[in-house]
Amino acid sequence: MSRLPNLKSVQAFEAVARHLSFKDAADELCVTPTAVSHQVKALETHLGLQLLNRSNRFVTLTQDGAIYAQHISTAFEHLVAGTDALAQDEIDGDLTISTTTSFASNWLSPRLAQFAELYPSLSVRILGSDTVTDFKAEPVDIAIRYGFGDYPDMHCAWVLDDFVAPVCRPDLAKTLQTTEDLASARLIQYEWAGYSEADPSWQKWLAQHGITSAGFRPFVTYSEEHMCLLTASDGHGVSLVSLIAAARYVADGRLVVPHPAKIKNKSYYLVCPHSAAHKSKIEAFQNWLLDQADQFRDSDYGREFFE
Repeated sequence: MSRLPNLKSVQAFEAVARHLSFKDAADELCVTPTAVSHQVKALETHLGLQLLNRSNRFVTLTQDGAIYAQHISTAFEHLVAGTDALAQDEIDGDLTISTTTSFASNWLSPRLAQFAELYPSLSVRILGSDTVTDFKAEPVDIAIRYGFGDYPDMHCAWVLDDFVAPVCRPDLAKTLQTTEDLASARLIQYEWAGYSEADPSWQKWLAQHGITSAGFRPFVTYSEEHMCLLTASDGHGVSLVSLIAAARYVADGRLVVPHPAKIKNKSYYLVCPHSAAHKSKIEAFQNWLLDQADQFRDSDYGREFFE
């Protein structure tokens, strides 16, 4: 066997390769960028290969660097899995879940008491964020991501498809007899972090019904979905929102769907590293979450809007 390089040098290179930044790698490892640079240089000397292309502004991987980064990333995952396997795998301690603020507040949190009753020794921590979780840099066990299921090198389980539709207060809905009536109402737009022209919008919903939206300006645009729901439930207009997020409001009569037309949006997926997927607490949460999703789809509301 060839002599193995210094583990600190390998760890420094793995962090630089992942961040493509000496500074970000140094912040993660709690050392200086200069120290990281020296460690990587020592690794290159040991291997007799250049692993990084360095410039004043950018760091990129060489072909050899990309190959080596892939191998050591896999090795670190196995190391983590092996270390975890030595620990007693019980359903207790903490379970940290990252998901969108909307999904956490409107769908997941109202159901968590049931999970707590099943697993009273497990303390759940919810991190609401629209940014994608970096499992290697953040202390997160599970992410419930909003997307298209393209999460390479990750364990991934489909949870729910999502659709958007108009919602408003019942008394306002009585005045909206046609799509033209709806188009002339005060329309509330939701544009989350990362929103793009490819995402659902009032312009697309109106165009779907042959209504020209040139020059369209919403009454108000919010960056958080719960703001859209609250504004609509206060009677101030019609919001185009996720039917997952709106479910509680419709169920208790605060909101109604005045027009059945909906637009397919992205889907929710449970995601975690393959090395963690078979931990007892993660399997327990996944099984519970997928069962809750099945019950939601089988409800009267789910059969009306999610089939």
